[in-house]
Amino acid sequence: MQFVQRSMLKKIGKRVVQIGLPIIVLGFFLYYVARNWNALAAHSFQWDPWLLALSLLGFIVQEITFGLIWRAILARLDARLGVRATLRIYLASEFVRYIPGNVWHVLTRILWVSKYGVSRTTAFASMTIELITKLAAGVLVFAVSLLFWHDIGAVGSFLHSWFIILFGIFIILALAIGLHPRVLNGLLNVALRILKRQPVSLTVRYRDILLVTLLWSGSWIIAGGAFYLMVLALWPTTPIAALPICVGIYAIAWDIGFISFITPSGLGFREGAIGLLFALSLPVLPTSLGAVIALLSRFVSTLAEVLCVSVAYLSGGRQMREVQAQAEQSTQDSQRALNDASDGQVEEREGHIESSPDPSKKTPIKAMAEGGAVGE
Repeated sequence: MQFVQRSMLKKIGKRVVQIGLPIIVLGFFLYYVARNWNALAAHSFQWDPWLLALSLLGFIVQEITFGLIWRAILARLDARLGVRATLRIYLASEFVRYIPGNVWHVLTRILWVSKYGVSRTTAFASMTIELITKLAAGVLVFAVSLLFWHDIGAVGSFLHSWFIILFGIFIILALAIGLHPRVLNGLLNVALRILKRQPVSLTVRYRDILLVTLLWSGSWIIAGGAFYLMVLALWPTTPIAALPICVGIYAIAWDIGFISFITPSGLGFREGAIGLLFALSLPVLPTSLGAVIALLSRFVSTLAEVLCVSVAYLSGGRQMREVQAQAEQSTQDSQRALNDASDGQVEEREGHIESSPDPSKKTPIKAMAEGGAVGE
């Protein structure tokens, strides 16, 4: 009983942080913009609707690449899906990410793809590889962008340009080593051991991991290009030299928002990272413009995601709702089994647990969900 009460208090506290922190961050950004609005308005500030529309299109294209890259990962795990089915599963399963409970979109994708003959083990492995390579690609793109900071970055005023270049090269080499299957498996299982989760084994070739990472890098370049168009729409005099910097800023800001694990989709952390990196790398732009762009980028990228996800969800129709209901039931069964174990009643409910479909897969799926939502 005491365990259940602690669990409920932990859930309530987490929900308060998830809701309260974004509100505080949003209020801070609005206060900062309002305080510096006079300085911002003194410049030739304007909106270019056509560039904003192109930016939205770029973020939509990036959303589509998510599903295509996941399809490439499945293919390297000997699981083949059609393009249309892959996009529908990937994007439609993201719809439930907007429902409280981060586990549902993970379970939904795994359960739905199993209807196409893909085992849950393979689906789980594909989502693990997806997460690792997507984060690594964000770091890689940022590291490459550092090579351009010495041209116009404020960092050059207190750091030598050669140091920035060497730091970028060091990150690239570290990623090349860290993504090797032997090193990657070791690091991943150390992290899972710290989190008290079941170990995993990624049976995928090194060249496949590198290829997928490069595909994600291409996806980040598309998003970064859309981000640059957004900056250009607000500040027409933005130099072309800022393009690779904007690509790197958006990629690493997404990574920072994801690994925060506190707010949904890294709300607040991503915006804070964008504002800070803008101030360091692009001193030619007004400081307060960084806060405006950070908030606008969140709005435009979320709009692109909602459009893609809604189309995929509606096209899934009845099948999507059935899989979602099955995912919710699986989550409830796992939580019920966990509560029974805490009360010392595992043996009494052993028959119920064994009767659930493929119980051996529940542990890694739940471990993945509690550690952080994939593709968030």
